[in-house]
Amino acid sequence: MDGGNAERKMETGCIATGIENFDFLDCEIDDISLYQVCAEMKNEFAVYEGFQDLTLSQTLEQYGHFDVALPLDPTEGENTRKAISDDDLCDTKRFGVAVCDQDLQTLIESKENANTKSNTKWAVNVFEKWRETRGDVPELHTMDSKSMDYNLQRFIVEARKKDGSLYPPKSLYLIACGLLRCLRSNEVFDKNFLDDKNTDFVKFRKVMDAQMKTLLDQGLGCTVKQADPITLEDEETLLEKNVFGMDNGDQLQRTIFFYASKLFGLRGCDEHHDLRCEQFSIGTDGDGKWIQFVGRSTKTYKGGLGQMNVTNKNIKHHCQPGDRCIADYFSLYLDSLGNEGSFYRRPLPGSSESPIRYGNQVVCINKLKVFMKTICSLGGLKGNFTNHSGKRTCATQWYTSGIEEQEIMSRAGHRSIVGVRKYKRPSSEMLKSVSAVLDPPIKKVKSEAKIEPMLNDMPMDQSELKVAAVGAPPPLASEPNNILDPRLSLRDIGNSVFQNCTFNFAK
Repeated sequence: MDGGNAERKMETGCIATGIENFDFLDCEIDDISLYQVCAEMKNEFAVYEGFQDLTLSQTLEQYGHFDVALPLDPTEGENTRKAISDDDLCDTKRFGVAVCDQDLQTLIESKENANTKSNTKWAVNVFEKWRETRGDVPELHTMDSKSMDYNLQRFIVEARKKDGSLYPPKSLYLIACGLLRCLRSNEVFDKNFLDDKNTDFVKFRKVMDAQMKTLLDQGLGCTVKQADPITLEDEETLLEKNVFGMDNGDQLQRTIFFYASKLFGLRGCDEHHDLRCEQFSIGTDGDGKWIQFVGRSTKTYKGGLGQMNVTNKNIKHHCQPGDRCIADYFSLYLDSLGNEGSFYRRPLPGSSESPIRYGNQVVCINKLKVFMKTICSLGGLKGNFTNHSGKRTCATQWYTSGIEEQEIMSRAGHRSIVGVRKYKRPSSEMLKSVSAVLDPPIKKVKSEAKIEPMLNDMPMDQSELKVAAVGAPPPLASEPNNILDPRLSLRDIGNSVFQNCTFNFAK
């Protein structure tokens, strides 16, 4: 046991040392990451809300009925225990091994969001560095409300990066969120300095609000670096340059990674890394071939008490027939993997009998992190492409095609319209149309050119005129003079005025 504790302490020390060597956030942080970390904070406040709203009947319906018989007589239980048969003893094997407090704590920590834990460590590290420079500041969890309000006001204004530059406004807010989570981990629940109802920290919230507005006035946080979507033209380029295809294992795996992101809205690398072959099924119905994907735990869906009314992804994608039928790509890929186990494995050199082969070793997470960037580089695409580009491509193409936001939320797995709109990106054509509406009117050029001098230089056989009135009713039979003889030349017509007419000059 002592050896295990020492190993855990050493690991913790290594993590702490690593955190000190970099800033977790900077001016170019992806707005998607900021949104997801902030959403984690909101979920923590609402953990028990859905659970408390359930009635007994709803709970039984959710979890099933328990067939348990409780003895009415206290002595009945003793007699029953003595009369247990050997067959009843087998029921004890259905339960797991007895757990201790350390096992329970490890279980809790294993289900915490990795980005949230990193944000908490980064925020605490920034505060501790500031506290060391001031010298007389106590530890955060030991402060009373008055002292905490006093010190946080000064910290939020004096906080700086390692290079001495100011943090963007959203970074300051995330630092405050991380410090609040630190208090909770130390079982301090009565000092929520971000709660508007808590009057002990009114001054701190005013100072933080003013500081964030001041930073914005200075231009900090005005531009956010986001992943670019992959347009249909870019996708066609990747197909034409054979970045996608089924000629070898690497080519097929790149195809599967991109379309798994696009079709099923998979984000980042965590969801890809945890994928299993058993989550995909392929079939055929009256509408053609389809691919069904059943999701599991994701960054926005953990399935805990706070998400009892939220379901996992269950998407059925109907594929278009032809040479680029996505179901054919997935079918070949799953068959090459044996239809079980990890979804991404290292490609092996192919043979004449089996050109597509994969080993048992799982693709490392570092390769998955840059998979989309690698794909776009092979295709020669220019832009900021990350693994988030797949999900952004998914939402953007739906948006530009006029799909309603409710359908986008259902397919992409978003639980709020705000989340959907962070991923949508208007097409270049849409942006040009919007700009054209606001541009100044185009200057009209009045043509004063005279036709007769031009016709004087033309041979007579090229100056015959045929006139057809556009949209005019046919002439009446009783008015033959209304019909212009096509054999007349412009010299014969004179100074006549024509309106809404089309002139065709032919030999």
